[in-house]
Amino acid sequence: MNSNPLITSGLTIGAADLVPTVNWALTGFHGAAPSNLSALIAGGIVLVLHAGYNWFASRAAKQAPAA
Repeated sequence: MNSNPLITSGLTIGAADLVPTVNWALTGFHGAAPSNLSALIAGGIVLVLHAGYNWFASRAAKQAPAA
């Protein structure tokens, strides 16, 4: 069963998580990176892996002969 990568990743990103990183980027990456940046990057990697897996699984299901 395929599901949305946003759901299967189990990652919830709220505005409170994004605002420090966005502000840091908008100021030209000056100063130390926000502490939650690594969590956002890890979440993005997990999201991409889940989306890739779901895409391959969907493709394989379409190519499989009907039983």
